[in-house]
Amino acid sequence: MDEDAIVALATPPGQAGIAVVRISGSQSEAIVRKIVRPLPARVQARHSYHGFIRDRARRIDECLAVVFKAPRSYSGEDMAEISMHSNLFVVEEVIRLICACGARLALPGEFTYRAFRNGKLDLLQAEAVNDLIRANSRAGALMQFNNLEGRLSKAVAQLRAVLLQEAVRIETRIEFAEDQHLEETAAGGDLAAAAAVLEKILAQSRFTEILNRGLHVVIAGRVNVGKSSLFNALLLKERSIISALPGTTRDYIQESLVLNGFPFHITDMAGIRAASGDDIENQGMQRSLAKIAQADAVIFMVDASQPLAETDREIYALLAAKKRLLLANKSDQARAGIVRNIRAAFPGETVHLVSARNGKNLDTAVNFMKGVSRQMPDPSGQTMVNFRQKNLLEKLLNQMNRIGEMQALGLEAPELIAEEIRRGLDLIGELTGTIGPRDILQGVFAAFCIGK
Repeated sequence: MDEDAIVALATPPGQAGIAVVRISGSQSEAIVRKIVRPLPARVQARHSYHGFIRDRARRIDECLAVVFKAPRSYSGEDMAEISMHSNLFVVEEVIRLICACGARLALPGEFTYRAFRNGKLDLLQAEAVNDLIRANSRAGALMQFNNLEGRLSKAVAQLRAVLLQEAVRIETRIEFAEDQHLEETAAGGDLAAAAAVLEKILAQSRFTEILNRGLHVVIAGRVNVGKSSLFNALLLKERSIISALPGTTRDYIQESLVLNGFPFHITDMAGIRAASGDDIENQGMQRSLAKIAQADAVIFMVDASQPLAETDREIYALLAAKKRLLLANKSDQARAGIVRNIRAAFPGETVHLVSARNGKNLDTAVNFMKGVSRQMPDPSGQTMVNFRQKNLLEKLLNQMNRIGEMQALGLEAPELIAEEIRRGLDLIGELTGTIGPRDILQGVFAAFCIGK
């Protein structure tokens, strides 16, 4: 990553309305002038100019060109963007022309790295750019935008201010230890409050892990209660094989579904019954039990047309700590006595009569999953951290707690406390990118897509 002009496609490759090619570096305007005509003698920054991309006398495409002047650009240096028709061959030709004019292909994340290097973003905000692009839920995207606007950076800056204040107090005490008239200031209060804020950020980060991976919902029940029919109905496609023969599903099948902007991973499992001589079926049932244990929520199905079996009660016993929905399937064949027995067998549960085959009351399952997602915290008030940030924040919290404990013990060794404070400030420097090994910074930006 050096001072060369760099170029990359900033939009996804493929067929679309437009493609945007991005250039950054001091030569950006000069390169655009070489390939886009006509342009006025003096272009105005951040204004679009209509023209044609040319390779000598040959027109390649019609375009709009925009020039940005440092420092008022994404990267903090001179930039340009060319919008053209999104054809893979045209885009490749334009990028080849730009490289022939003195630019080179950008490395992954190099545009954002230059923004970081030029002070447009700190490292936390730079990572938020990449995490925002990759967010797979509406809530996750909202929280990453909060970080891009500086919410996490501001919180970390406040922690740094507290540690610096404490460092000044300790260093003053060391330098003027013999001054009998030095007024001693109270210690620990601000530090404890800052540690509490940090604990709150880390508590929220556990929620963001769920946002990244989505919620796992398992459809559980004994064999032949209609789990695969419900699975297909929720996905609106025939994904699982349906048969009147019990034990048709031998292994779990998983598909993703987005409801209200939140990702769900729905699993249709092998039905559970007493162990048989079929080793494959037994392995499938073992996997089903493991999936139930790992699930965030469970849709538990029983058969409203058949008497309850002991297996139904055994499966239900596994769900004591789970968010769950109880569906009595095959309502079109239900018998009143059996429905009464189901309600009596599971007191305290609401039994919902449904028919996966004809679609009756299946909105109950959809509403259940939406309800589970609504129990997540409001993203507008949350911050989101990735693994690197969480690891450093945990180390920082331990460091702040250690400093607080040393002060509470009244240790007569301010030099030791000062050293612990310096270690805490170093951790904050790694978080924000003000200090840190070059290989760490390169690792962060290498995870970006090219063109960002």
